[in-house]
Amino acid sequence: MRNNTVNIMLISLIVIIFLGYFMILDLILANDIIEQLRLAEYYTRNENWNDVTKIANDIKESWNIKKYYIMINFAEAEYTVFENHINYIIGGAEGKQLDTTLSNILAAQDIWKYAIKFVPEP
Repeated sequence: MRNNTVNIMLISLIVIIFLGYFMILDLILANDIIEQLRLAEYYTRNENWNDVTKIANDIKESWNIKKYYIMINFAEAEYTVFENHINYIIGGAEGKQLDTTLSNILAAQDIWKYAIKFVPEP
């Protein structure tokens, strides 16, 4: 085979791998965590603290299962910040602190929205 043919095949393989990765990422993670965060925001605004705590723990469990799927495209700093926001949401809900819980939910939503993009924003 000629070099050009091999190059085209390798580039095509890389493109297919990345497209497959992001399609799987979209199927697995697309709405799960963001919908849970929106539901937690709704419960927080209505001060249903037991529901917020339950949803926040569900988010943490979901994150612990699915975090390995996004490690390829997720910087370590954002990864740690997202985990911290989840823990602050749980702590704020248990302490019934509206401002802490709501601000961390909104920040986690922003981080998540940009984390699952093809080219994540900082």
